[in-house]
Amino acid sequence: MASDVFCTLVEPISGQDRGGRNVDLANQLNNKKLTLDGTMKQKKKRERQIPQEFKPARQRDENSSIFGFTKDLTFVSYIPKKNKLVILLSSLHHASAICSDSGKPEITEFYNKTKGVVDMLVQMCAMYTGQRETRIWTTTVFYGMINIAAVSALVIYANNMRKDQPEKKIKRKDFLLRIAHYLVTPFVTQR
Repeated sequence: MASDVFCTLVEPISGQDRGGRNVDLANQLNNKKLTLDGTMKQKKKRERQIPQEFKPARQRDENSSIFGFTKDLTFVSYIPKKNKLVILLSSLHHASAICSDSGKPEITEFYNKTKGVVDMLVQMCAMYTGQRETRIWTTTVFYGMINIAAVSALVIYANNMRKDQPEKKIKRKDFLLRIAHYLVTPFVTQR
């Protein structure tokens, strides 16, 4: 389960490792003094943690929000436009605050400000990837690690390159081809 992998990854900075779904994961992270702020997919059949009142309803107006609270968590069901629903879960926010200038819930504004880097990483990994379709989850995780390592290597390379030659930029495709060339060259010369 995704939360098991996540808990394993954050174990060095937190403490114990236990599995669960969205709400369970948020509670576990909260126990480890870590916060969570993210969207929940309401179309998954197994996602029974979202109350029926938070799910889509045709009678709800645009820019309307419904908040729900537990001791440590806040749910918000927000309709940004007709026939679109966003459900967010946060262990960081504990009020039904609405931004006065945008009319959006504060949780949504915070999420939109902080999600950009993750979206860019996902987009970069999807554009040029070596990943293949597989049903073996460990292989999928391995492909994901390779994609993230390649993006991280490009960021480090580009940062070091800016110091030496600030006017030069390298495209990700060219960088990946260069990595492939450096990895294959020793085997080609050995033959």
